[in-house]
Amino acid sequence: MSEKNKQLVRDITEQIWNRHQLDAIPKFYAEDYVVDYRPYSPMRHGHEAIRGMVERAWATFPDYHEELHELIADGDIVVARLTISGTQSGQWGPVPPTGKYVSVEEMVMLKFRDGKVVWQRGIVDNLGALRQLGVVPTPKG
Repeated sequence: MSEKNKQLVRDITEQIWNRHQLDAIPKFYAEDYVVDYRPYSPMRHGHEAIRGMVERAWATFPDYHEELHELIADGDIVVARLTISGTQSGQWGPVPPTGKYVSVEEMVMLKFRDGKVVWQRGIVDNLGALRQLGVVPTPKG
């Protein structure tokens, strides 16, 4: 089961996030899916939650890309460490387009049921992104 779920994470990353194949969402995500990236965004539910996340990512970073580095699985849980990169050509929250390229790490935990993601909890290095965009100064030293 663990190896199958790790492959599902690879497929989700490639098909949905990197190729923007939104019609694949029902194949990989349960209808009662819950995503939690608090405190950066509110909890969201269902297929529209993941669709909205992907659409916002691509609207902000038209060359959006995810690169998986590590996958650790235990039963129905998979933990991934990945890098997100892209050029900020669209509004990102309160940050207007900068045209700058960013590359940040994300850690995400996904829970599977019957071959679909039912729950996702993640944390992204948004502070690193804001520093790369020039919005927040990088500390000296």
